[in-house]
Amino acid sequence: MSHNVETFVYAGQPAWHGLGHQILDDLTPEQVLKEAKLDWNVYKSPMYAEVNGEKVSVGRQVLVRDSDHRILSVVSDDWEPTQNSEAFNFFHDFVMAGGMKMETAGSLRMGEVVFGLAKINDGFELSKGDNVESYLLFTNPHQYGASIDVRHTTVRVVCNNTLTLALSDNSMQWFKASHRKKFDPEAAKEALGITHTQMDDYKTAATFLGSKDRKSTRLNSSHLGISR
Repeated sequence: MSHNVETFVYAGQPAWHGLGHQILDDLTPEQVLKEAKLDWNVYKSPMYAEVNGEKVSVGRQVLVRDSDHRILSVVSDDWEPTQNSEAFNFFHDFVMAGGMKMETAGSLRMGEVVFGLAKINDGFELSKGDNVESYLLFTNPHQYGASIDVRHTTVRVVCNNTLTLALSDNSMQWFKASHRKKFDPEAAKEALGITHTQMDDYKTAATFLGSKDRKSTRLNSSHLGISR
């Protein structure tokens, strides 16, 4: 498939290459996971060599997708898979707090790389000073030698080329984790400078501003003689 895209969904503006399908911009990360057909898991299966008619372990395993049993990569015995559901759950608190909205998601190279991208709403900063339009990108590779990557980027990822561009960004706000240990979402949030207090503060402020906007709308409508 063009641009190495296997599956792809987007909210808002369509991708320039015309692939994928549009979703609502108020979906939860879990809903986006299903819309993008990424609700599959991976598992390891031992590799063997046939020697004199007998199966002999070669000390490696294959990483298999359970939806179609496609072999995604050959990995070491200590490889720790990170499921797509774990990757998308990373966005859950941010989206539920109103700090972000899911923007794009997809599978590249027939499942070898899965990504999720959330647009950061105005007023929510990953660290002091970052108040330009930007995104939070989670790249979850099911591929030997590739690390999990979570980062702040200004690139809207829609294909393999834009993913490569985003991952080459010199942002100071990024977190990488190898597959030799279980992914730690709290360590990633700490590296990105995100705290629970920050999210709580944003949610409180957003709720307050939302209530002020509603009051303003009612006042304006009343002034214009509009019944609501």
